[in-house]
Amino acid sequence: MPIKVLSDDLASRIAAGEVVERPASVIKELVENSIDAGSSRVVIELVDGGAKSITVTDNGHGIPAGELPFAFERFATSKIDENSDLIAIGTLGFRGEALPSIASVSRVTAVSRSVESDSGARLVIDFGDKHSLEKTGAPVGTRIQVDGLFQNVPARLKFMGSPGKEVSRVQAMLGSLALVYPDIAFTLVSDSRERLKTTGTGKLEDAVRSVYGSKIADQMLSLEPEEQSAFSVDGLISSPSINRSNRNYITLAVNGRTIQSRRLTYAVEQAYHGFLPERRFPIAVVRIQTPLSDVDANVHPAKSEVRFLREDLVYALVQRSIRGLLNASAPVHELGIGRTSGVGLLRPVGGSTPGSRTAMSSGSVSTWPTPEEPVQSALDHENVTKNESSNATESGSFSGTPRETLPVLRVVGQTHETYIVCEGPEGIYLVDQHAAHERVTYDQLQDTFSNRSPDSQALLEPAVIELAPGMLTVVQEHLEELGKVGWDAEIFGANSIVIRSIPGALSTRASSDGAGQMFINVLDELTQGGTGQSWVDRMLATVACHSSVRAGQTLPIEDAKSLLRQLEKTTHPNTCPHGRPTLIQLSVNDLEREFKRR
Repeated sequence: MPIKVLSDDLASRIAAGEVVERPASVIKELVENSIDAGSSRVVIELVDGGAKSITVTDNGHGIPAGELPFAFERFATSKIDENSDLIAIGTLGFRGEALPSIASVSRVTAVSRSVESDSGARLVIDFGDKHSLEKTGAPVGTRIQVDGLFQNVPARLKFMGSPGKEVSRVQAMLGSLALVYPDIAFTLVSDSRERLKTTGTGKLEDAVRSVYGSKIADQMLSLEPEEQSAFSVDGLISSPSINRSNRNYITLAVNGRTIQSRRLTYAVEQAYHGFLPERRFPIAVVRIQTPLSDVDANVHPAKSEVRFLREDLVYALVQRSIRGLLNASAPVHELGIGRTSGVGLLRPVGGSTPGSRTAMSSGSVSTWPTPEEPVQSALDHENVTKNESSNATESGSFSGTPRETLPVLRVVGQTHETYIVCEGPEGIYLVDQHAAHERVTYDQLQDTFSNRSPDSQALLEPAVIELAPGMLTVVQEHLEELGKVGWDAEIFGANSIVIRSIPGALSTRASSDGAGQMFINVLDELTQGGTGQSWVDRMLATVACHSSVRAGQTLPIEDAKSLLRQLEKTTHPNTCPHGRPTLIQLSVNDLEREFKRR
């Protein structure tokens, strides 16, 4: 094909693809314009997840009637001019691309009245074609309605998710903006149902309460900015007692702009090192202030990423501020020094493998196998269970896959209220009581799920839980599967659910942990991806974890013996559902070598 200049219509639709991906990105651009316009109240209304209709109404300073048509021209903006520094940008929008991009892929009706005018103006743009400008009555502010999004771009339309998923994305995005701008009252209504409402009091604690609920808001710690400093950090972070299984609850903002930054997110995680268990993450609202000239916001079409002139300084500031607050507000966990001279002394059952890796913890060293090389018990052939024997064919081979088996163990006692000490034919074995019980419970839950015979425990009082943005959709999509495990939950209000019963395995923990908190942890696991497990497996593993005996709990010897008997009957007794070893071995040869007997 010969080289030719694309038409304005096609060029606009191509450009829209960089800025407008889905309803959430449309709303982000419109709401950011509302924020730039000095609004104190913004109302967002959706129909059919935004695919049918999106309406954003604000009480900002409005657009003069004579300027309203120009607002929908490409590269038309009131926020910069020829003399502006494209690095030092203090507004959220500046390119003049958002409104024309949206108008090129939808039918837009814009009504606005500026503070200087007695009446408003109404402009309709039908997929890029402008209609006449009309005078109309309107309050001060702007109302933009977007209908039929992507109707003229079928390729983009087919990539949109279900209405519920699109609403979840909108909720999450608005929740972040509400946390960064607590002085603005945000309201989100989807199909005539209120999904998010903030008060706009200016207090960050109130915004957190509206987005995450009162229980979380009451346990947040306040980051105070350094006075008279060009670089500062403020916001709220969660106490180590409140944590989640993914990073979705970490909100970052630079000079009022919500951003995505792997490095700054890592700075938050590192600040919590030693305060949170592995693979647990805090809830945090971190608002960073820097000189405008130190941040380049013009590096991403959707303005979700920025470039720092002094990124190392910002990283250190975030980490130091959070770490200092945690040190002052929470106890410091002291870690023991590993025995470097004893590498290889302790190993999982079955011995070490050539691909093993070393893991140090609190004064001991253990060798864990790589996932590609699972550990096999040295006594597999001596401990074939009756169930396995019944699966043998006439030729003596197994018709199915043989289970992992454990050696014959004699319980000696318990150490540190965490590990069961056992004697076996090949030496001494230490069993992690929590990991072992977790494996047992997980297998039982799998049977319950497969057989559709849930074991439920009714609560004396139903628990009402306030959900974070987007979580309600997760509950709606998985109510049946949750019920098959024993949860009896139903939608209750705009962003809440009520729980009437819980899995029977959790009944012993419900009073101490709270049914609501356990349910939230399960939801977090359902929204976490990329683990190689299905969401059902993650749910079962989470329920098993919270219903199992814990480290620090004294076990009578008979309970320890019973636990080992149950562990022996499981499909994979050597590891817990999360892949950690349930027991490690100190061989007789190692003992003799350490005591200089050989």
